Amino acid sequence: MSIRTVVRSAAGAALLVNAVPHGVSGVQGRPFPSPFGNPPGVGMSSPPVNVAWSAANAIAGALLLRGGVRSPAEATGAAVGAVTMAIVISYHFSDVLAGGKGLLGIRQERRAKGGSRAPRSLVKATEPIANALAGRRGFPLWALIHHRGRKSGTQYQTPVAIIPTIDPNLVLIGLPWGPKTNWARNTVAAGIADLTWKGARQSVTSPRIIDPAAAAALARPLFRPIVNRMPAALILRRSPPSQSAER
Repeated sequence: MSIRTVVRSAAGAALLVNAVPHGVSGVQGRPFPSPFGNPPGVGMSSPPVNVAWSAANAIAGALLLRGGVRSPAEATGAAVGAVTMAIVISYHFSDVLAGGKGLLGIRQERRAKGGSRAPRSLVKATEPIANALAGRRGFPLWALIHHRGRKSGTQYQTPVAIIPTIDPNLVLIGLPWGPKTNWARNTVAAGIADLTWKGARQSVTSPRIIDPAAAAALARPLFRPIVNRMPAALILRRSPPSQSAER
């Protein structure tokens, strides 16, 4: 088992879930939002376009999962990928069909406000999954970062997605909601935090918020396209084992 196979399982399951609403709408002869609409993901596309998009997702998902799910970590990755995609597209399509802009509206609002906050409804929907799996040994994609409020002094723990790096001494965390993400600012202000990852708690120091280009240069090649799409990332350095044990 490697982080690559867990990601592959998650992506394959997510693609299969995404194929469902497009395929169902297409075979029922109903227009439905697709990436080929105007604007992409919000504008309606014809039934044949949705059937084709559903087939493309299903084929891609099947290819990613063609080797099967061979470990508990891969099974967990597939389950999380499927459930997360279901939550995200449920939020997106329900908002679009009600006259909103779904995820496109979130991006536009984030840019207008400096990208400092995630939509509360989406956070609340995904939070139980993240809290249940973050930091566990069998699921290396998510960790818990323990940080102190820079104003309140209150201790918090926040689920975060870990991006594999080319330097094992560095920890890279994507900031999809921008450099003003509150927990990231808390961590930078403190200069140190604890990270529960792969079933162990360790100290991390020297936190810095960096731009997408710098983050992509530190990420493993497979993850660079993902990092490049994020507005910012947080980089931290692992403390030597002796320092972690003293904390």
